[in-house]
Amino acid sequence: MAIKKYTATKDNTITNAFGVDLSTRATGSNMGAADILEVFSIYAQQTTSSAELSRVLVEFPISDISSDRTAGTIPASGSVKFYLRMFNARHSEQLPRDFTFNVLPVSQSWQEGRGLDMESYTDKTKDTIDGSNWVNRAKNLSWSKVGGEYHTASYTAGETMPNYTYTFQGGGEDLFVDVTAAVEEWIAGTQSNYGFGVFLTSSSEAYNSNSSGLDEG
Repeated sequence: MAIKKYTATKDNTITNAFGVDLSTRATGSNMGAADILEVFSIYAQQTTSSAELSRVLVEFPISDISSDRTAGTIPASGSVKFYLRMFNARHSEQLPRDFTFNVLPVSQSWQEGRGLDMESYTDKTKDTIDGSNWVNRAKNLSWSKVGGEYHTASYTAGETMPNYTYTFQGGGEDLFVDVTAAVEEWIAGTQSNYGFGVFLTSSSEAYNSNSSGLDEG
């Protein structure tokens, strides 16, 4: 069995987490140039009911995939599978377990940005610098919904983009999802390629007594 790898052309972590003062939300922060990506839900850090979230955006070169198909480098639709694989970044902190990620096609274009700070969230984009964040998808362009806009079953009438999930039982697994149907839509041009959003399911993002998350390399 032949395997061909395609590397993401851009990625970013967006968050509404609190800054170091535990007072102001870092919704304008950008981490597009950081060497890892983070998905988390942090509960009760500021108050007994506060919640902080982060989500991942990742986009792949569909034009390269389409060109490879035309050249015969990869098989025709129906004879090939496409998988999204993201590697867990190992660390010494306690791992959550038994949680599920959504892997949803993004429905609006976005900019990667050049932010690096994943601890204090000091690299801001807001409306003056290129890059996406929790509020903006690009310089001077906001998401339709804060936290990013994604294709879901209720997105629009006639929605055709598939939604995916992946469950981490032990917490240290790599994400590995068959995303063939979405990629084939992008190749065919029936949907625009804005990549995938990767984040915890709504039940895990909602207030609860357990924080959870994962670093992806």
